[in-house]
Amino acid sequence: MKIFGKAVAVALGALMVGSAVSGCTQATVFGNYLQDLSWSYKDDTSTMTIGDYIYYNYSAYYTASNKVENGTGDFLDQKLKDDDGKEMTAREFIAQTSDEACKHFLYVNKTFKDMKLKLASDEIASYKANADQNWTYGRKTFEAYGISKDSFIEAGYENPAKLEAIFKGLYQEGGKKEVSLDELKKYYESEYVNYNYISIPLYETTTDDEGKSSSEKKSSDEVKKIKANLDKYVKAINDGTSYADEVKVYMKDYETETDPTVSATSILKNAGLGEEIEKAFSEMKDGNAKYITVGEDGDSPMAYLLYRGNIKDESKKLGSDESLRYSTLVNMKSEEFQKDVKAAVKNYKCEINKEAVEKYPSTMFITEPPTEAATSDEISADAEVQS
Repeated sequence: MKIFGKAVAVALGALMVGSAVSGCTQATVFGNYLQDLSWSYKDDTSTMTIGDYIYYNYSAYYTASNKVENGTGDFLDQKLKDDDGKEMTAREFIAQTSDEACKHFLYVNKTFKDMKLKLASDEIASYKANADQNWTYGRKTFEAYGISKDSFIEAGYENPAKLEAIFKGLYQEGGKKEVSLDELKKYYESEYVNYNYISIPLYETTTDDEGKSSSEKKSSDEVKKIKANLDKYVKAINDGTSYADEVKVYMKDYETETDPTVSATSILKNAGLGEEIEKAFSEMKDGNAKYITVGEDGDSPMAYLLYRGNIKDESKKLGSDESLRYSTLVNMKSEEFQKDVKAAVKNYKCEINKEAVEKYPSTMFITEPPTEAATSDEISADAEVQS
């Protein structure tokens, strides 16, 4: 489960604003000596290439373009707010974000080494396969900016894999902050909900001869009958009939051979069920049923039969389901972990090759906004990048 680091997606999205520029110069003359411009940041464990820095700078540039009012052309003097709500120019944001990303890279590499961690062969194969696929897609743009494939993989894929390994090393069995199975169960039973629902349209959809569809509410008698049935199912379940048995009654009433239940166990705010349904489930007790209607003032109202299952039955799966155990651990501890990493990165000591970094400013990424004369092929290409 890839949960940490967003530079990969940002850098790939940034292809929309990329343009060809000259590649990296490895060295230049300062005074009477040769200044090495091949590296950007380093500590006693790692040395970042200038391509690593450009990769993060490019990602920061694209992030900034989506935070300002108008992210086309030269937007570097426009104001924006960073993730902490601090106002600054886009130029300042890019510099700050790039610096943090590079220090983050070094911190991860050093911590990974200090913890004596190793990536499994399947983990390496997985991130390399993803990197190869995306490199093929963005190679021309990245190489034009001076980002080699090695830098692309190292900064965008290997480093995030190491970060996740650090998380596992800290919180899984044997780690300094090990979370026990009992602690996981307690969290799971407190934060997760086993939800089940059946949706029933209270409207009919018709299509005219031109293929245009429209919705019309069912008659009051039809809606009254549906609600009466829902009342029947809810009462039966709350009186002790199992949800599964009552679904069979529903299937018979509506002459369907397929169980229409949507079922999952999740943290409600992450479930994407919609405000009304999430609120209803949050107010229910395990083992109870109810029904609600949504959108009755519109043309497409819906009724929902809701059932909240027993979360203790679901939490038993944590003992045998490794994937469930890890996803629960991520939800429980990732915020704490990322907060700790951010604090460590803020005060991280390293050496910066100022001459090399300043040779590749964010102005190198500026492109002119597209004109109205853009071809349909160019528009299609942009759409493909965004998808």
